[in-house]
Amino acid sequence: MQPIPTPVQASFATMVAHGQPMLVFTNLIASPSTNPHEVIASTTNTADTVMKLAKNVGEMLKDVPYVKAVAGIIIQIIQIRDEIKMTKERSLELINKVLQRSKIVLDGLLSVAKSPHKDTLIRIEGQLMDYHKLLIEVLSVLKANTVKGMFNQVVNRKSRLSDVEKYNCCIDDFNTGFLDSRQIWCSNSTLVELLNRLCFPQQWLPQLMIGRDEEKSKVIDILLHAVPAHIAILGGGGMGKTTLALSILHDHAVVDKYPSQYFVSCEGVPAVLSLVGEIANTLRIPLANRDAHLLDTVISSFPAHSLLCLDNLETIWDDETIRLDLEGLLSVLEQHLGIIITMRGTQRPSRVSWSRPLLAPLQSLTYASSRKIFEMTCGPVDEFVEKLLNAVDGIPLAISLISALLEKGSESSESLWGQWAKAQSGVLEKGGSDRLSNLDTSIHLSVYGPRMQENPKAIDILAMFSMLPDGFPDDHRAMEELENCLPKGYNLHKAFLTMRRVSLVHVNEEGKLHRLRMLYPVRAFCEQRLELPDEVRDGITSYYIEKIGHFKDVTDPDGHMILPSEPHNIHAVLVQAWKQGRGSPLLADTTILFTKWSTYIGNPVEEVISLAIQGVVDPPSLHGACHSTLGQVYFHQDKLDKAEASFEHAAGLHRQAHSVLGEANDVNNLGEVYMRQNKLAEAEASFEHAAGLHQQAHAILGEANDIQGLGKVYMWQDKLADAEAAFKHAADLHRQAHSILGEANDVNNLGVVHMQWDKLADAKASFEHAADLHRQAHSVLGEAKDVDNLGKVYMQQNKLAEAETSFEHAANLYQQAHSVLSEANAANNLGRVYIQQKKLAEAEASFKHAADLHQKAHDVLGEANDDNNLGNVYMQQNKLAEAEASFKHAADLHKKAHDVLGAANDIQGLGEVYIRQGKLADAEASFRHAADFHQQAQDVLGEANDIQGLGEVYILQDELADAEASFEHAADLHRQAHSVLGEANDLSSLGKVYMQQGKLAEAETSFEHAANLHRQTYDVLGEANDIQGLVEVYTQQDRLAEAKASFEHAADLYQQVHSVRGEANANNLGEVYMQWGKLTVADASFEHAAADLHRQAHDVLGEANDIQGLGEVYMQQDKLAVAEASFEHAADLH
Repeated sequence: MQPIPTPVQASFATMVAHGQPMLVFTNLIASPSTNPHEVIASTTNTADTVMKLAKNVGEMLKDVPYVKAVAGIIIQIIQIRDEIKMTKERSLELINKVLQRSKIVLDGLLSVAKSPHKDTLIRIEGQLMDYHKLLIEVLSVLKANTVKGMFNQVVNRKSRLSDVEKYNCCIDDFNTGFLDSRQIWCSNSTLVELLNRLCFPQQWLPQLMIGRDEEKSKVIDILLHAVPAHIAILGGGGMGKTTLALSILHDHAVVDKYPSQYFVSCEGVPAVLSLVGEIANTLRIPLANRDAHLLDTVISSFPAHSLLCLDNLETIWDDETIRLDLEGLLSVLEQHLGIIITMRGTQRPSRVSWSRPLLAPLQSLTYASSRKIFEMTCGPVDEFVEKLLNAVDGIPLAISLISALLEKGSESSESLWGQWAKAQSGVLEKGGSDRLSNLDTSIHLSVYGPRMQENPKAIDILAMFSMLPDGFPDDHRAMEELENCLPKGYNLHKAFLTMRRVSLVHVNEEGKLHRLRMLYPVRAFCEQRLELPDEVRDGITSYYIEKIGHFKDVTDPDGHMILPSEPHNIHAVLVQAWKQGRGSPLLADTTILFTKWSTYIGNPVEEVISLAIQGVVDPPSLHGACHSTLGQVYFHQDKLDKAEASFEHAAGLHRQAHSVLGEANDVNNLGEVYMRQNKLAEAEASFEHAAGLHQQAHAILGEANDIQGLGKVYMWQDKLADAEAAFKHAADLHRQAHSILGEANDVNNLGVVHMQWDKLADAKASFEHAADLHRQAHSVLGEAKDVDNLGKVYMQQNKLAEAETSFEHAANLYQQAHSVLSEANAANNLGRVYIQQKKLAEAEASFKHAADLHQKAHDVLGEANDDNNLGNVYMQQNKLAEAEASFKHAADLHKKAHDVLGAANDIQGLGEVYIRQGKLADAEASFRHAADFHQQAQDVLGEANDIQGLGEVYILQDELADAEASFEHAADLHRQAHSVLGEANDLSSLGKVYMQQGKLAEAETSFEHAANLHRQTYDVLGEANDIQGLVEVYTQQDRLAEAKASFEHAADLYQQVHSVRGEANANNLGEVYMQWGKLTVADASFEHAAADLHRQAHDVLGEANDIQGLGEVYMQQDKLAVAEASFEHAADLH
């Protein structure tokens, strides 16, 4: 807190009249740099600017008292700087300070001089007089240090230096008063810049505020409707309480409601009487009026509709000895004016009628808001900034400090992230040690503040709590259980209440179970700085050993209610126990059980079980169990060589300990590893050996798992009957062993066998049964696989709505189980369903989502398939450029994954794109390239489709002989591949070629054969097109009755598949009727085709041909004028 200024040091303020609020700030700004080299350089650079300003302002405001005088003294100080000989560096420093402050003053005066409110400067006459008087004294001291002054005065150097130092301090003090106690009246928006530059030092201007719109809106609503309003803005350190308060004070509606506003920082204010004095300074109450009745004077000095903001009120509030006095002061003030306070913590002072609804303590920002703050202050977010923003848990101060550090350019985001990984919250500081410049300082104030010191045990509990990344249940029973494990004298409820009141801990209300949590930077600070007593560490370890010991079965429903919310806590506690050398058989058993749970819920971690292996030697069976558990972790991490070595080591240890059951389990696990390595013979031998050992140990559950493993081997060996028998046997054994999860997996595998046999009804029943069992076993991943397989069954049954529902459900379950790869595959399957449903926008979104997930899972092949599917979607959407890009990207990825077949399909897709784009040479090259790749992959069907594509290119190039040869070759290949539909399409295309070649008999044969094949494959549209081809053949052969019958047949087929364009073509019997001489009927036929059908199908070309046909009818009817109009209309459409 600054001392009350003397008359010479009294504050200078700029006052511009008309209606803006009185905004007054105290204790706001630090002194400028005193580095002598910086001072000399700064003096030289600033002098010319200030000289010009002084002359301009002096002339423009010569009629305003003291303005011209102040300007004149400033000019003299500038002119004398070269004459300084004694105490030169300190004198130049003094001049530099004068220039800096004078520039602010002159800039402000110049802005007002150019505005319509120049006459309001009369209000600052007293302040200008104070400044003039101070400058005269400074000039006098400076003159004493010139050559002339040295001869005129007999003063030693020490005395001269003392005078310079004195006025350096005077300028500093003056600056504090000048910038810290000001009353600004401003009414015109053109003066906003002046307001910002003169009224508010940069530190206290409204800062960028993002993510607090809801809180701001609530406070403003209270301020506008409560008379007067009393609001407490609470929250942890660095949460942006001051920023929110300033943003509210500058809101136009608040300004209109409270035209007189006062802002007082309580930082450093030691007592209630001192706070009253600070408010008096803010109100500019003269010293002569400050007596025993100062509070009454303060209250009477507030204008009507005043709003007082007391920032950082916890500075005083934290002192319990004066808390009642502070509450008494607030209760008096609230009767006369609006009040806003900002305080660390969650506790409001009592004895104040706080306006309702109460504002909840500020919480951390969302990641989206954190990112937006950085982008608006510093620029784009890269991967390291993203990591930093996630690490600081949405604390606004931390985000601002990150932005400030990177904005200066002295740090790269990568180096800052590297430092954060080592020093964490200590990294975030921007050159100061105050709470707004250093994150550590801000956290330190909360951790070691008076309220925490009132409860000495709270620091120990805070240190313990910092070990728990998942937080702790906000539950009385859980607290009681933990407290029972701690030494006597620890009151958890009281400690947590204290920590919540100072906002070191908050309640996370997401989910059904509310949890007490620490923001990550606070937790990191406490982990690094606080020492945890051994007896408290032992207590939290015992608590979690007891907790996990209750749930030895990983399918236990009660365990799934509790443990999935505690994995990181248990891991952290167990790791610390092993590292502290507190290992024991009980701790090893707990570690094994915890690792099994972690693996089961999809989070296999090796650190803690590896520490157990290092800490346990005897007995060999326990050591073997640890190695076996580590093998399971490696297996789930797909580190198969390490898993194999661990299981072999574990089996040896179990043999040494004569543990048949342990060895049996290890051999079973080896069988699973061999399966994954595709060593099917070794896997079969391992499962058979394991089954014998489990039988010897009378372990039904183990034997069931062995038989299940054998079933998988048989399935991979395509021995489906053996596989079915094995899974049924395994299911019986799992039921005997009451293993719901094991039985669920058996039933799922049975469903897969049924699918391979094409027994879709049996497969569906198996997957539904498996899903029910997996739900009972709380196996989210197992249920996801069942539902996923159900979707595949529905796809094969053409039940697309059911398939869509299944794949959506499966994707959600995979997401819950954190199985990114499986979720990606489900999204891909969903996209394929959407394609069949003609939901192209949804298909596009699904394939894009799948590609993102496959990329996240580092699955190149999966991403390639997604891009190929996207290309097909874009083709159907007629987005040819996007399709081309997708197929090219897919081809690159397939080549990267060494998938020749995938690349062949991509290149084939490119060929189809090029045909649509009219790039026939590129299309021909693509189909030839694709055919080569399909031959390499020995994919006859793919090659057949490539040759078919080549035939289409040759037709467009009018190379009919090549087209004929291509379609004949394609038909042969499709026959080899048993693709009836492909052969049908080849023959249909051949018919068109024969038509163009005038080979009508061959065309008729091709179309008839194609129609029969399309009928076999239930391709109604394909059959309709074949019949339409026959119509053209019959018409050219003058077989008009057959042409008419075929037209009608084709029209019926087109109606069945809702093909309006096809129906239009089939209904155009005009040409037939013209040949029969039935012109009236021909006229009606062309009219119906053109008006009703081609137009409805948006087929302009078809409509044009219909109108042209009408013209020919009119010509034959000698209706020449109408015929002419028809031909002109047709020409326009063409």
